[in-house]
Amino acid sequence: MKKVLFTFIALIISATSFAQLIANKTDKRITLGFDLFSDIQLSPSSNWDPRGFNQGVSLALTYNFPLGESTKHTVSVGLGMSSHNYFSYSRILNPYTNEDLILSESFRGKEGFKRYKVNPTYAEVPLELRFRIKDAWKIGVGFKVGVMLATKTKYVGPDDEAGLLTDGSGVTVHEKYTYISNMERLAYSATLRVGYKWVSAFAAYQFSPVFAVGHDAPVFHPLSVGLSFAPF
Repeated sequence: MKKVLFTFIALIISATSFAQLIANKTDKRITLGFDLFSDIQLSPSSNWDPRGFNQGVSLALTYNFPLGESTKHTVSVGLGMSSHNYFSYSRILNPYTNEDLILSESFRGKEGFKRYKVNPTYAEVPLELRFRIKDAWKIGVGFKVGVMLATKTKYVGPDDEAGLLTDGSGVTVHEKYTYISNMERLAYSATLRVGYKWVSAFAAYQFSPVFAVGHDAPVFHPLSVGLSFAPF
């Protein structure tokens, strides 16, 4: 997560000057924004035991088309990226398989277990209706489509076949996989922003499941809740 966060910060810093320059030349029709959020894993299947806090980040550059003669209200479309971390007390033991996934029992409360997460990254196309009230308050209602660019898993815990040591013995391992075969490549989400000037409360609900249906894959739909920042 630290590497992802540093990458997004670097992108924000490098894009800020560019976005400000373009915004000045296009009557502020360019918006650069980023989100910091946590994913709530809604309605998880019985073979998946999610953690409550799942931090993520996203970044988007949009062009704002005025609605009619009003310059306060716009239709905005652009390009962006998002990175999610779905933490769980369950662990996928065979992420490279094209057959049924094998999941461990829950690690919740077991000694030696540190963390397990699935980390997908998406390229996204956001579309949003934006309304301004008295030039300061903002409301944005939209939709975005994401295409998965990469995904990986990370496990930190006891070194045993099923990961179920209860006495704290054994060796702690750091295990990473750079691909999961049974994941949905497309993500469809509805978005909502309500804010003042350049800070907004942000929420997004993903209609599509994170994992492909079938193959004993975990089932859940993420609800992202956090803060959105759009200084330009």
